[in-house]
Amino acid sequence: MKLASTEQADFAGSVSALLRKRDPLERMRHAPGPRRFDAGLWSELVANGLLEPAEAGDVVTACLVAEALGRAAAPLPFLSASAAGALVVAAGGEVTGLATYGLLAEDGTWSAPALEIRDGLVHGTLPFVPDADVAEVVVAAVRAPEGRRLALVRTSDTTVDLLENLDATQPLARVVCRASPATLLPAGGDALTAAIGEARLLALALHSATLLGLATWLLDTTVEYAGQRVQFGLPIAARQAVKHRCANMLVQVESIRSMVLELADALAAGADDRALVAATTMAWTTEAAEEVAGGAFQLHGGIGFTWEHDLHHYFKRCTVGALLLGTAGHHRAQVAAALTA
Repeated sequence: MKLASTEQADFAGSVSALLRKRDPLERMRHAPGPRRFDAGLWSELVANGLLEPAEAGDVVTACLVAEALGRAAAPLPFLSASAAGALVVAAGGEVTGLATYGLLAEDGTWSAPALEIRDGLVHGTLPFVPDADVAEVVVAAVRAPEGRRLALVRTSDTTVDLLENLDATQPLARVVCRASPATLLPAGGDALTAAIGEARLLALALHSATLLGLATWLLDTTVEYAGQRVQFGLPIAARQAVKHRCANMLVQVESIRSMVLELADALAAGADDRALVAATTMAWTTEAAEEVAGGAFQLHGGIGFTWEHDLHHYFKRCTVGALLLGTAGHHRAQVAAALTA
């Protein structure tokens, strides 16, 4: 496992600096409700090269960027745009505008039913599409006469129905296509299967890195609060039980960090066992992030349950994140299958 270079860390640091300056949660902080998308911040980040590391195959830098976005709980479509871009390019197309993907099924796997295509028009429903509320294009699987293909469908030619979602920072939507114009991408057969597989591994790496960022913020914020909150004349951090819980949270966070770096390195190097590494990483990081979020809630007490505190955004995102790209049980089954094959 190689550690990030100074150049890679500096790039992620520039993203973190901009996020601190612009405070992406500000629009959601004082009242419940759907995401308030900051198009200006997104455009500025993209102009500064936010999506370029993933496009160039620099998975380590892309994961560092995802970690920075997770630390800010940024309500931005980085994961969906990166995954969609990887799908389009690998399938022989070109990304134009903000794209997302429509392959997500109820169990978090990329096995959503393929759309029907007739005379260049697609029909059917994509049940769970991340960030469809702001995306301009959706990458979807279609059943073409020559076999399964990918197609680009403009969201303006579809009906987008936002779903109720615990995590308001990362909305999901149902996208309904009724004779919607579509552009078929060239790749098919084994080439398409490989393209989808590699894009999904990238998505798993970026998702794990986002969970790392969320968990890191939760740990740092909890340790700071424990040192300030006084009960019975002492900071609660002086209590042995609180020290132990924070220490356990630290172990979880650093374990996630090691696994994310291992996965990023495996993908960047094209390692033969990268799918196994991805499944192992997801099986651990999803549950570990949930554990850290639970500890943060417990140690913050009542203040953590208020809308005024940012903790609930992080807790919800960790909870939904444990299901978004497959449960820990699903990934453990993938590990078992690989080890017994």
